[in-house]
Amino acid sequence: MGRTGFLTILCLIVILLDIYCYKAIISVFKNWKPRTKKIFTYTWWTINSLLIIGVFCAIYLNLFLTARAVILVAFFLISTGKLVMLPFLLIDDLRRFGIKFFRLLKRKQPAEAAKETVAGEPISRSSFLVKAGLIAGAVPLSSLSWGIISGAYDYQIRRVNLKLPNLPRAFDGITLAQITDIHSGSFYNKTAVKGGVDMLMAEKPDLVFFTGDLVNNLTSELKDYQDIFSKVSAPLGVYSVLGNHDYGDYHFGKETSPAKVKNLQDMVASHKIMGWDLLMNEHRRIKVGGEEIGVLGIENWGMG
Repeated sequence: MGRTGFLTILCLIVILLDIYCYKAIISVFKNWKPRTKKIFTYTWWTINSLLIIGVFCAIYLNLFLTARAVILVAFFLISTGKLVMLPFLLIDDLRRFGIKFFRLLKRKQPAEAAKETVAGEPISRSSFLVKAGLIAGAVPLSSLSWGIISGAYDYQIRRVNLKLPNLPRAFDGITLAQITDIHSGSFYNKTAVKGGVDMLMAEKPDLVFFTGDLVNNLTSELKDYQDIFSKVSAPLGVYSVLGNHDYGDYHFGKETSPAKVKNLQDMVASHKIMGWDLLMNEHRRIKVGGEEIGVLGIENWGMG
């Protein structure tokens, strides 16, 4: 099965899930005013239709990486909420089917069979299960959404002891820091980004390596953060390489164009302005106490 076939089947399943959840919600909130019901119906189907269309656009069109990520993440979060809600709806339908089946066996009167609310109950079992499903579905939706938003700046430092058998003795005990996949275009809080850089500098690294993906698509994303990243420094230098996102392929395509060339030139210039030594199929020799090591940097060789 090809990608298109798989996506088509997936979207059909999602549409069936949307119909099932929609009917369950409408059946519970019967007391809604016609206007409220109409607004909910339009909102429900507009959002879900746009998500399905968006998934196809994100996969088949050359959208900005940020737009593609937003669409796919939104689709995942909303679908997860519906899937969590699904067991509650199935339990309710199975319960009601069982009641009707046994009443049919006992040949109950239709009017009697229609009763679902036990005397003294403030809410019917069906209403309880559907509303419980809505609450349960909202939990992962809200928690995952909050995790994505807050986790963008949840910087952590991982300390690892490296044992290199051929490392010159003069380099024994130096602190090497690695940072990677900054993706400047995803930021919206300069203070938080500055806090991350301050955390790094508090470690007092002797040597810093940046291993690619400074932006999502365009060098212009770096504009508001270049001064912050310029504060990354180390006695033995800051060395960097380009990641697959830094070449502009996801925005301009694989073919070379003047705009794409200019974007890459701006990227190279930005590394220089920040004081980072960009290695593009190059090497540098670092000397300490009469001994030296080589630092190699190669360009990204693929699109992945």
